[in-house]
Amino acid sequence: MTPAPDDDLARQYPDIVQIRELIGIYEINVRDVEVPLKIKIIRVKSEYFGIANLAVREKGAKDYYRDMRAYPTKEAALQGAVSGFFLHLTPGASLREIKTWGI
Repeated sequence: MTPAPDDDLARQYPDIVQIRELIGIYEINVRDVEVPLKIKIIRVKSEYFGIANLAVREKGAKDYYRDMRAYPTKEAALQGAVSGFFLHLTPGASLREIKTWGI
């Protein structure tokens, strides 16, 4: 098995704490939402994360929600981030755009 390039870098430079690979950014226009939903897919070691630029707070909820779970594939990370967004985007929900977008 050939080591990943980030493994080689981490061995070569011991001060490296973590390497993240930016896989891509998906921009999704959602009806009645002024700002596009953007999902940044990143890989950390063998796990993928779908990080949304919008957090959702359901009416009556205390906190905003964004899916931050790790997934085994980039497709699953995208699906998890989008489904989490729409799960909480109920009538009366509020949105907050995250300025420091990422992990």
